[in-house]
Amino acid sequence: MLSSLSRLLGLMRPSSLRQYLGSVPLPPSQEQQPKASAELDHKACYLCHSLLMLAGVVVNCRDITPDQWGELQLLCMQLDRHISAQIRESPQATHHTMLKDLATQTYIRWQELLTHCQPQAQYFSPWKDI
Repeated sequence: MLSSLSRLLGLMRPSSLRQYLGSVPLPPSQEQQPKASAELDHKACYLCHSLLMLAGVVVNCRDITPDQWGELQLLCMQLDRHISAQIRESPQATHHTMLKDLATQTYIRWQELLTHCQPQAQYFSPWKDI
């Protein structure tokens, strides 16, 4: 399950969602284009926010086993790379700030899960085989 989510997390980037949503042609009027572009940006952020909330629910409702530790670690790295790093905050776009906050909160929650399910290191013990 986490490996499937890992493959999908990269598709949740606001820029990817904006490109997908932008496949619908913008209005031809020059006046309408900035407004339509801002609306498209808002829709992409809203969709990313919704998908990130769902991803958080999927991860948080599972008991993470030590075997899934690496998959969760990969999810954290992808969340940071694909979503947190891609969002540019600005005073005019509070939806960017809200999305970045959610990504940060999700990242912190997942990091806490990682610390609780960290696999035990296998140390060499000369007494083990005796």
